[in-house]
Amino acid sequence: MQSHQGRVEGEENLFRPTNHTPSNTPQGAIGLLAVLAYGHPAVHQDPSSLRCSPTAGLQSPSLLDRPHHLPQFSCEDAVGEGAKCSPKIKIDHIHCFTIIYPPGYVFIKGYQKHRWATPEPPERLLRTKSNRCSDNTVVQAAGDLSAQEAREEGALQELCMDILGSLDLSVRGMTKLLWPRLLLYVVPAQYTGMLIPVSRCVQALAERGDLMVREVEELDAHFLSSMFQGPLLTPQTLLARLLVVAGSPFAGSELQAAALLLMQNLHSRIHRAVGAMWAAEIPLLLQCLQGKDESFPDSAEWEQRLLKFLRASLDTMEDEAWTRGLSCELSRWLSSSPSGSGEKSFLYKALGTVLGACKEVLHVQEKLLQHLEEANAEEPSEAQGMISFLSHAAESNFHTVLDTLTMFASRLCKGQKGRISRRKKMELDSRRAHATRSALILAHGSLALRASKEQLLARLEGDIVGNILLLYSCSCRDLQNTLALVQSITDFSSAFQAVGDSVCFNPSLKGKLLEILTDLLKKYYLGTPVSPVPLKVVLALEQLSKLKPSLGTKDMCDMLSLCCKNVVLHPSAEMMLKIKKSQQAAQYLQLLQTSLKALGRLMVVLLETETSGLFQNIVHRSMTSDNMWERKRALQICSQLLAACEEHGRGDACKHFGSLVGLLAPLTCDPMPTSRQLAVTCLSSLLRIQAKATNGVIKMGDIGSLCEGLNDRSTVCQLQTSSKIARIVYRTFPLEDTIDFMMAIKDTFRKAKGMRVRAAGRWMITFLQMYGKDICRDVPLTNYILRSCTSSPQHSTFMPFLSQAVVILTRCQADVTTDSFFPAAWSPQTVRHGGE
Repeated sequence: MQSHQGRVEGEENLFRPTNHTPSNTPQGAIGLLAVLAYGHPAVHQDPSSLRCSPTAGLQSPSLLDRPHHLPQFSCEDAVGEGAKCSPKIKIDHIHCFTIIYPPGYVFIKGYQKHRWATPEPPERLLRTKSNRCSDNTVVQAAGDLSAQEAREEGALQELCMDILGSLDLSVRGMTKLLWPRLLLYVVPAQYTGMLIPVSRCVQALAERGDLMVREVEELDAHFLSSMFQGPLLTPQTLLARLLVVAGSPFAGSELQAAALLLMQNLHSRIHRAVGAMWAAEIPLLLQCLQGKDESFPDSAEWEQRLLKFLRASLDTMEDEAWTRGLSCELSRWLSSSPSGSGEKSFLYKALGTVLGACKEVLHVQEKLLQHLEEANAEEPSEAQGMISFLSHAAESNFHTVLDTLTMFASRLCKGQKGRISRRKKMELDSRRAHATRSALILAHGSLALRASKEQLLARLEGDIVGNILLLYSCSCRDLQNTLALVQSITDFSSAFQAVGDSVCFNPSLKGKLLEILTDLLKKYYLGTPVSPVPLKVVLALEQLSKLKPSLGTKDMCDMLSLCCKNVVLHPSAEMMLKIKKSQQAAQYLQLLQTSLKALGRLMVVLLETETSGLFQNIVHRSMTSDNMWERKRALQICSQLLAACEEHGRGDACKHFGSLVGLLAPLTCDPMPTSRQLAVTCLSSLLRIQAKATNGVIKMGDIGSLCEGLNDRSTVCQLQTSSKIARIVYRTFPLEDTIDFMMAIKDTFRKAKGMRVRAAGRWMITFLQMYGKDICRDVPLTNYILRSCTSSPQHSTFMPFLSQAVVILTRCQADVTTDSFFPAAWSPQTVRHGGE
């Protein structure tokens, strides 16, 4: 009788379990120790010559000193009749395990060293007295385990590993002793650490061609039923276990390599078709693990390689029944694996990969629904496992997976328009149901990224986007649901954009999505001080805005204005200090930088139709802000815009040359070093754009070397370096932009303080010294601008610079007097004294 879902070709029911869950009792290690200790040929020498303590080889003899309800072995079978005459060995048919197995370790060593004769077969030496141990006592012993016994079990396993590692397999009879017993220790999880010595033994036996000596069924049935509890040992079970070990990020490269070597050496027991393919591919994987590959992958890349190897193996087999059997085995392992473990994470991906290779639609749907229902999406690891599971299954079964998701999504939203029972309503409103909706929303976006062009065009608008909006409408719209929606919009927009420029997205659907995203920007800007939602929304808008048809200029400007409020103006300086002290500081700041880059790219999209609004309405305000973080963010956006203008040959930025120079000049002495460098970067881009627009020669000098002076801690050095940069910039300054430049300097005088005011004054004085004689027609307006600065409450800070500017202008322009600049209460002597 077989409990599996029918035998398939190549499948062998090698071992039948007595219990679904592997035993965690010390029975396992002692069982293997029994094989090694008792399974040697009978020794026909005087046992008294063996000088050995009954507990030799063990640090903690307490486990040996008390009786264990384990399968009992006859001492006569184990050591022969001659053992009875040894004064150090007491014959005890009931608990002889306590006495016999430590000397067995010595017997093994002596057996290897002296190659004693083997007149009796090893099978007789493993004969058990199973009638002396009932199932009830085994269960009782398992229940009485303590921490001390667990440590002793570990010690026993280490002893077994030591024995296996030291065996001389060339000794006559050793192959018959070990094979195929070693197979029984591959699948149970408690023997994971023993895969390394087991793999070495199997490798040695494979090289000698001894792996086909016997089958597992030929072993003593009492031995099998008494010593082992675990899953049915089939080819699929064997492959599933070895895949999990090889894919575990916590196993270590040596253990992963052992699992791969076992796969290669046991390929004939797994499937007849993979021998040649595995002989070529597994050495490449081993080479990577052993560090011979310079591009050693991280855990994610290693998983991808292993899953690709799995899929190639299934394609090589071309055995649908075998593949279904493997999916059932992986499904069983997945259902019993603990949540949050690395093993379960890999099993989700492995099962998805196998289902992707299955061709039977009903079987694929059955497994998909089973694990969608079993997964608890409230745990982040389970939610991510669901997404990866569905994504891998959709590789070759995209329509089947999407149809199953549509069916499952309709169940989760069933009560929105119909009458349902109170119990069902509570179930649909539970936290687990809302978490599942969030995971499914993300899964739809992930499916879109993996879909082909034909699949995406056929199913995106009606099914993928439709399901996403349905699930979101039924959700509680908390932070988790909102982030899932925004991320899915980013994903399917990016996928659709990759299809090609010739395809247009549904305009009404695009408008609805934009409305949802802009509402989120308004909501979080007004109500939440710090949230990742606005930053994620900017990423989504960047991708959505690229889809045809393009947005109108007004809609784009309104959207950019909202984005800037959430990303550039927000958060405040006080909130930034709080963020930097929080545990999530690094994650939030990284997301903020990513969003700033996305906003810059979003503005580049608008460059096709509009530029004045970008620099005038968005950049100008933030560059003169008191919030140094806001100024830094504005400079990042400005540098991206200018770089885009330079790349696309757009000379539009030259229309704002004067005002941009006036805004950037004070920031060369900003308190933040990063802002100082960004200001110089923007000035350099602006000069290159101007040179290309006017077909002029770039006379920038060595601005790059001057940047080092801006990093000096001395404020005097910073001001001197800033003045040198000013002279380089003014060499090609268009005088028609004089008033724009002076207006920008005035804004700094009125709003800024400290080093920024001093830098603005230096740049203004340098400009008037170079061009004071050439700006005759602009003197009246300049007069008005300078005079308006005196009404500022902070005029005392920049008054010396105004006085010096007046002196320069009176010297350069004969018809200009100091009385035209300042009130009568200020005497010319005072002005001249201030200028000096």
